[in-house]
Amino acid sequence: MTAQNANAKSTAATAKKTAARATDQAKEATGTAKDATTKASTAAQTATTAGLKGVQAGKQALESASGKVVSTATTAWTLIQNRKAIVAGAGAGVVAIGAVSFAVGRKVEQHSRGPLTKMLAGTRL
Repeated sequence: MTAQNANAKSTAATAKKTAARATDQAKEATGTAKDATTKASTAAQTATTAGLKGVQAGKQALESASGKVVSTATTAWTLIQNRKAIVAGAGAGVVAIGAVSFAVGRKVEQHSRGPLTKMLAGTRL
């Protein structure tokens, strides 16, 4: 029986060592899992922050672009509403330029006449 007792004690000691190794490995695996979970949580927070920053930048770009579109549309609508006044103003400007150039041309072409010519009203003798 002593051989069986010694064999049983040896087997028990080996089982105890194996269990201790398994426990140590389980503790290491738990620590590694905790580290991985912490890293994953940090990465998720970083991704969320980056995503929020991207959304904010997109929102600002959209607001800026929409503001420019609204400004351009407002200007275009004002021009369309006042098209008759704009056309009338442009026509009046063209007429005024024509009238001024005609008057200047007439003044340049007039020759100065002396007092005798003025008395005779330009008639030839």
